[in-house]
Amino acid sequence: MTQDGQKIETWACSKAQEIVLREGYNLIRSARTGNNTEIREHSMMLAKVIAASLLEASVATGAQPAK
Repeated sequence: MTQDGQKIETWACSKAQEIVLREGYNLIRSARTGNNTEIREHSMMLAKVIAASLLEASVATGAQPAK
């Protein structure tokens, strides 16, 4: 693996851990209470954060959109 590849992998692991710790915890907490509205809200927030991190990674690596 190249040094750039290692940097990307390290960043991805760190970002994934951050997302799961923050958004995953909120989702689990809402699931424990059984509040469907909160579960839906936290699920959507988790999806948005994941999408934002994928976009961030794409911009950072200069990836081109698929054709």
